[in-house]
Amino acid sequence: MAKKKGNKKKKGKTGNAGGAGNSTKSDRQRMVEQARRSSMAAQKKKKKEPFGAFWKGVRREMSKVVWPTREELGVYTVVVLVTCAVFTLGFFLLDHGFLALMYKTLGINLASNIPK
Repeated sequence: MAKKKGNKKKKGKTGNAGGAGNSTKSDRQRMVEQARRSSMAAQKKKKKEPFGAFWKGVRREMSKVVWPTREELGVYTVVVLVTCAVFTLGFFLLDHGFLALMYKTLGINLASNIPK
């Protein structure tokens, strides 16, 4: 007589090939709980620095910054302003070009829509 397959739940790993999905729900829960515990332990180990130490660190890092000279700052400012002006003009021309193309494509005549 052939064995009849029942609705018994298998314990442990599932029968997926390639190792995909081999963890049971309890394994996943265990891993999540372990990660949560290690994260909490790392937070507890962090030593809180006094507020003055923060500003000392800021001052130390700012002393390492190489600041531009007055002439370099002027040149950089001009470069930024010219670049902004060029991009503004470019976007303005593209916008009006697409708008004119849309008006022409859709057959919109603005002069005829103005009441007299």
